[in-house]
Amino acid sequence: MALKWKMITVGPFAMNAYLLWCDETKAALVIDPGDEIERIAQEIEREGVQPDRIILTHGHLDHVMFANLMQDKFKLKLFMHREDVFMVENMNRQAAMLGFTMPGLVAPRIDGHLSEGDTVTFGKQTLKVLHGPGHSPGSIMLIGDDLAVVGDVLFQDSIGRTDLPGGSYETLIHSIRTKLLPLKDETLVLPGHGETTTIGAERRSNPFLQ
Repeated sequence: MALKWKMITVGPFAMNAYLLWCDETKAALVIDPGDEIERIAQEIEREGVQPDRIILTHGHLDHVMFANLMQDKFKLKLFMHREDVFMVENMNRQAAMLGFTMPGLVAPRIDGHLSEGDTVTFGKQTLKVLHGPGHSPGSIMLIGDDLAVVGDVLFQDSIGRTDLPGGSYETLIHSIRTKLLPLKDETLVLPGHGETTTIGAERRSNPFLQ
């Protein structure tokens, strides 16, 4: 009953969208489908998986920009933490803050909320939800036996930026130290940007955590 995953780096922000699926049942999660929806759809078809729902790790523009198209294409419900809903509802304001003019952006429909301690089951796989504020108020992480999908909370040798509205450096470091560093060294970290890493590698060498 293996848990399989695929990283798909999309859009001008080089954001990592993910497919996670149960190898036995082919039920899949689509995580952060922010851009290049057709590419993500091609990977879904290539792997022969059946999308179950969309999960947003947080509400920043690059992670959510065209999630509505993924919803429409596969008739999927979307879930995220309630504290970042305001960001999704104000995507055009986010775009303007970043210097983009993107008329016609449509916020996805939010069908439910995920909070600390919730579980997400797809096929015969279950992930635990951890709340990790600091990069954004409603950042969440999905934790399995040997992997962690962390959004923009933690990167290889770095951490998420904290200079955007709702960000806090102290809160982010606390989230990482209390929620992620207790995980096993060999836990694979799937970040929202950049390359994968492990909890052990970040504990040993991440300059923000020394």
